[in-house]
Amino acid sequence: MKRTLLACILAAFSAAFGTAQITVTNATFPAPGDTLRTATDAMPSGIELGPAGGPYEWDFSSLLAPFATEQIYYPSSMGNYANEFPGAEIYLELPGNSEGYFDNTGTKFQFLGSYGPDPIGIGIELVARFNPPLVERHAPLSFIDNFVTQGKLDLPFSADIIPAAILDNLPFTPDSLKISVTADRNDLVDAYGTLTIPGGAFEVLRMKRTEVRKTKLEAKIFVWVDVTQLIPGNETFSEVTTTSYHFFSNEAKEPIAVVTLNADGQTVQRVDFKSISSVINQTVDLGAVQPILFAYPNPAIEEVRFDFNGLLPGNYDLKIYNILGQLVWERNFWLAGNRTEKVNLARLRKGTYLYSLVDSNGKTLATKRLMIVRP
Repeated sequence: MKRTLLACILAAFSAAFGTAQITVTNATFPAPGDTLRTATDAMPSGIELGPAGGPYEWDFSSLLAPFATEQIYYPSSMGNYANEFPGAEIYLELPGNSEGYFDNTGTKFQFLGSYGPDPIGIGIELVARFNPPLVERHAPLSFIDNFVTQGKLDLPFSADIIPAAILDNLPFTPDSLKISVTADRNDLVDAYGTLTIPGGAFEVLRMKRTEVRKTKLEAKIFVWVDVTQLIPGNETFSEVTTTSYHFFSNEAKEPIAVVTLNADGQTVQRVDFKSISSVINQTVDLGAVQPILFAYPNPAIEEVRFDFNGLLPGNYDLKIYNILGQLVWERNFWLAGNRTEKVNLARLRKGTYLYSLVDSNGKTLATKRLMIVRP
């Protein structure tokens, strides 16, 4: 009897221990020729993360997204600026006609840098190199693994191209300025179990990432001097802490889900998740995401989410017309980059409508069809 009881305890322990020892290998790192498909729910609900440990069963099946984004990984030699990143193996087209460069060390998949618009919106394009690189993924990955890394980026500028609004706040006229970005990451594999997303369930490890990103402005006369505090009201130059949870599996190269929290570190802000084609069949190339407008669900009953993607900062009007071309609903938004807005259209009768996004110059950027139904 004692032997039987001991055997049962050992069997139960072995099952739990075996689950805890799931190891995600570097075979899940993106490689040249891969196409990864992900979708984003920018207004998720019912997402429960739970504490560290396991095994757990996470149910994210309520996630919604109007389209999937394809990330196509090319050999670095295909990039226009590959010579600026001699250690790169992979080139990825990014929004805004940007190019990202990555390498795979066998234990780290890391971001070397990019070519594209400057990070503070001065309006120039440049090469931005991380040194050391920004580590995106680790392998092998096992329960309770902990990785502490730092990525650093320095971008010097001639003072001639800096907006007068910035220079006027300085007590001296600098020869040049420099933007310095430091990203300190603490990645802890804190849980394991089964994660369900729309279209499938996966055995996963959960990695909690805490990133502290500091952006400062330095000016040079004879030496570099930190002048960040002299620039009033500029949120670009600040320290930002971001907490996110990354769910990895050996069954996919995409993270099964990435849950990003608000600044309070408690509320779920957005969820990026692996897109399964049987669930989300509309796909957009990552490099082409600008500007794009989607409404979902469509057909809708009352509440509709409008997804805005790849927009330059500014005021935009979202307008809805009936089939006679009459304006029946309108709202103004300040938009920049990507954003999702939920609106209630209960006052509209059932039928077919057109929705349009108009910029501050009166240019219509997109017009699409929306169906309103009533149960």
